[in-house]
Amino acid sequence: MNEPAPSSIAAMAGSGLYNRHSGLQHANLQSALPLLEEAARIVGREVHGPVTIADYGTSQGRNSMGPMASAIDLVRIGQADRPVSIIHTDLPSNDFASLFTLLADDPASYMADRRGIYPLAVGRSYFGAILPPGSVDLGWSSNALHWMSRNPVEVEDHGWAVFSRSAEARAAVDALLAQDWLRFLTARSRELRPGGRLVCQFMGRGDNSHGFEWMAGHFWQAIMALRNQGQLTDEELLRMTAPSAGRSLAQLAAPFEAGLVPDLRIEHLSRFAAPDPYWDDFQRTADANRLGANWANMMRAANGPNFVAALDPKRNREALLDNLTEILAARTAADPQRSCSWNVLIAIRRV
Repeated sequence: MNEPAPSSIAAMAGSGLYNRHSGLQHANLQSALPLLEEAARIVGREVHGPVTIADYGTSQGRNSMGPMASAIDLVRIGQADRPVSIIHTDLPSNDFASLFTLLADDPASYMADRRGIYPLAVGRSYFGAILPPGSVDLGWSSNALHWMSRNPVEVEDHGWAVFSRSAEARAAVDALLAQDWLRFLTARSRELRPGGRLVCQFMGRGDNSHGFEWMAGHFWQAIMALRNQGQLTDEELLRMTAPSAGRSLAQLAAPFEAGLVPDLRIEHLSRFAAPDPYWDDFQRTADANRLGANWANMMRAANGPNFVAALDPKRNREALLDNLTEILAARTAADPQRSCSWNVLIAIRRV
């Protein structure tokens, strides 16, 4: 029996905050939609009867609505009443209430004007088994797989170990990225039916630099400002190392080339410069304060929970995040520039 891997990282900020401040993630996933649509058409032709689609790393669901709606319509070509189950997965601490409220009440819901759709949710880490063997026809994951299963190392010189000056720390990150990627693929190879498809989009890294240095640097400096104000101790600062990093194309291809996932085949693998919708907005408005607020709110929603998870629960974490967001917004507004980072796309087939 394959037990689910324990989760030791925090989910995205709750109470619908991530839904409201994930415009960057929405822009990121657009490049993966043609791959998802192609996979859905194939699944629609090959599968006879009900279809099961798994959404790995759903968060609160706002950015899943469009992709899932497209996938539903495409697997139903030629069979408009085909039953479709959508299984949303995320960490046990995820804000599933916001997801189901969106599904029930929001005009953007993929449930709107569609019958025979069956949404479900599973609170488990995708680094282990989630669903029964051979039960998934189509898998999708966006903006999620750069998160690691745990923090591999604590560093004192940055908020992300991948940006540390320590070669040993960066090596520890790469070792865990490799382990986590293999665990994710192994679990999916069991869950996908033969012929099933999986499409993923998430943070990558460049050839000569990781990418995302500008915003990660400002976030770390904002945290250092809190330390300098006496709001954080050095011990707390050390425990705030974030468990996320991008992978290179070579790192993604490695388990396939080594024969470690013999039932899976890469159908597509690419890297592209990530969009920056906040910079695009700034180009139209010239409003640096708005740019700063957009970035600060997104970083709070996506990264804030992990940065305060190690604090004493008696601490006023929300007040600390309020201060951090204010400092980060001001720093970003004073240094407006386009973020330079990378995304990767991978489409996989189960043989």
